[in-house]
Amino acid sequence: MKRRYSIRNLLMYWSLLALGVTAIILGYFLFQSRLDLFEESWKSKIQYDLESLRIVMQQQLLNDEWNQADQSLSNMATRPNLLYLALFDEKDMQVQLATRRAEIGHHFNHKLATRGLDSKLRVFQVSRYRDQFYALIPIQIPSNTTSRSSSNAWVYAHYDSHQDYNAMLLGLLQKISIVVAMMILYQIGQSHIVRQHVLEPLQRLVAFTKLLQEGRIGDTIKTHTSTEFIYLENAFNGLSLHLKHSMRQIEQQHMLNSAFALGFPDIAFVVDSDDIIRGRFGHNASSVERLNKDLIDTPFTAWVKLSEVAILEQSKQRAIDTRELVIHEFRHDDVFFESRMVPLIDQENNDISRGILWLIRDISDIKLKQELIEYQANFDPLTKLANRRLALEKIEQKIAQSQRDASWGAVLFIDLDHFKNINDSLGHPIGDQILIDISARLKSLTDPNDLVARLGGDEFLVLSGELFSTERLASEYAQTMAMAIISTIKEPFTIDVNNFHLSASIGIASFPHGSITASDLIRQSDTAMYQAKALGRSQVCIYNHSMQEKTKQRLHLFNDLHQAILDNAFSLVFQPQLDDENHIIGAEVLCRWVNRGQSVSPDVFISAAEETSLILPLGRWLIMESCRTLKQWCDANVLPSSFSRLAINISAAQFMDPNFEEFIAGAVKYHKLPPTRLELELTETLFMEDKNIIREKMRALSLLGFTFALDDFGTGYSSLSYLQRLPINKLKIDQSFVMDIVDAKTTISIVDSIIQLGHNLKMDIIAEGVETNEQCAYLSNHGCHSFQGYLFSRPLTEENFLKFIRNHGSQQSA
Repeated sequence: MKRRYSIRNLLMYWSLLALGVTAIILGYFLFQSRLDLFEESWKSKIQYDLESLRIVMQQQLLNDEWNQADQSLSNMATRPNLLYLALFDEKDMQVQLATRRAEIGHHFNHKLATRGLDSKLRVFQVSRYRDQFYALIPIQIPSNTTSRSSSNAWVYAHYDSHQDYNAMLLGLLQKISIVVAMMILYQIGQSHIVRQHVLEPLQRLVAFTKLLQEGRIGDTIKTHTSTEFIYLENAFNGLSLHLKHSMRQIEQQHMLNSAFALGFPDIAFVVDSDDIIRGRFGHNASSVERLNKDLIDTPFTAWVKLSEVAILEQSKQRAIDTRELVIHEFRHDDVFFESRMVPLIDQENNDISRGILWLIRDISDIKLKQELIEYQANFDPLTKLANRRLALEKIEQKIAQSQRDASWGAVLFIDLDHFKNINDSLGHPIGDQILIDISARLKSLTDPNDLVARLGGDEFLVLSGELFSTERLASEYAQTMAMAIISTIKEPFTIDVNNFHLSASIGIASFPHGSITASDLIRQSDTAMYQAKALGRSQVCIYNHSMQEKTKQRLHLFNDLHQAILDNAFSLVFQPQLDDENHIIGAEVLCRWVNRGQSVSPDVFISAAEETSLILPLGRWLIMESCRTLKQWCDANVLPSSFSRLAINISAAQFMDPNFEEFIAGAVKYHKLPPTRLELELTETLFMEDKNIIREKMRALSLLGFTFALDDFGTGYSSLSYLQRLPINKLKIDQSFVMDIVDAKTTISIVDSIIQLGHNLKMDIIAEGVETNEQCAYLSNHGCHSFQGYLFSRPLTEENFLKFIRNHGSQQSA
């Protein structure tokens, strides 16, 4: 059997072959011509250089001016591409002069023959080896015997032309590429013409022929191409129409027969009044093997289970009696069927032998999808626990049951502490695996009748399946379960080779109370959970009505804080910082807020701002207002010469903002302040974040001139590593250490250690919260020379702060 081939492939292969051969031949001739031109150019250049050198040196040597000849040779060697020059005697091959001084007086050991040079021919010679050129030019030098005689010698030169050679190759490659590209474009154009006017019409004819073979009779083909192909297409179209006309009646009859059977969902039986199957329509393949067999003349219920027989017989009778469609669903093994029974009625609405048409449809896929939708609507896809929707439904049922039975139950709201840190630092896959493990622990800890649900994120809920006679018993049971849950969550989680330690805060709410709903109950337990977090986390808290009031108050605080930021309703106060010579060396700027006529503690509204992410706009206002105030003081020249910096507290969230460096640099630039006038106070909690990012941010700001003070040192994430690696300029001793400095020996040791540590790291030391002369004296005697506290001044408004500066200056003068 002959091997078949495609005209299109044959033309393509031949074109590629022709293109490749042409490109190779063209490239070869271009390369050879360019190489000859390159070699000729360099030989001319070398001959010119050496002839010029020979003329100069010939005269110098004949005049016995060897030093000048050596200088000429050295000057010649400084030219680009010239690697080596030597003058050697032809008779004894001794080097007289050379750019390599070590070879002078020694035998000339370069093998001329291997480089295509012959010292016996007294003519200029040059040869090339790849991108290297070697040349000889004869010259006369004074003879050693007599001063007036001369002897033959040679000047040998070695040139390196690799740069020009590579440039020549690159240029050649570019030209060849252009030519090949033009040839490819020509070939593409030619291929396009051949494809459009020869191959594509031919392919259409071939495809049309296949359609005719497959039974697509009656189709026609119409294209705008060459006359020859139009003639062939018309012949094929005539043949197709002729075949279509001949087979039209057969096709119509076949379609009528097929349409009736295919119109049924799956299988249809004609059942007579005696419940016997008399005919079958529809598909012949079914997932139930019995339905694939011949059931004609058998009872219509012969293939179904006995448990379904009576229901199907009743459905048949009802369809006949009511003369209406009767629908019923039933199951056969693992297959779900929908049964549709239609009475057989003639045009005059008369029964035909009281028979029916029984339509059977396999609805297993629909059932599975319905079950899947129902599962997805009620269960969490990650943990396979009940979701919030199902939890609300079950709680509502439990509340109704407790109200009927006059009993009590409880709900536990569980929230993982600091779980966001795991997702942010280790990624969601690790976090998801921990959630799955926690779900398994909760399931193993609770009873089968208890409901365990995941409400979303890291929030879980447990609904006690057991009801109790009193609220106290229900709460005690819930507390016992909550403590067990906290204990099991505290056990380490092992994922891969890593161990993770977690804790949880749990809120408990009991029911029923009045007309409480499931949503109310979850909200109450959520409120109790937040109270547990406020108590220090890893706690259990039972809901009471006072918590709801606190929650409302906190919500009002959040709303008022948001509006206060929009209205710039804050004010600044300044607490002076002095040294042990009673000079004002700086001040710390603090934020104050009066809400609804009452002063709000900074700890309260700063904490609320951090919780609601309002700390960023609040921090930006604080920086801009501090810069504005400091600029006014500087312009008014009201600050003493000893005043060096204004300290601003920066929160961890504000510092980690990606735009923080740009913002604070823009703030000082806008107010025309040197960055050295601002001291940024950071707390140790910042260093629980990404240390690499913190280090880069601090170094960038330090290079701009900002200085850093570490506030509340020793009370948080104390580590010598970040003190050594970060550009921290000042340590601030926390007031909790200063407070007990006189009485507590342990505190004194800590203060001494902090001072000594700061000195060793060449950092400034300042103590805050200094309230007594004894504290000040102790600090000064032990190396801390900067202070801040009520001993000197409380935080002052701008007006009082300036008055303090003036009064202090007067006292200093006096």
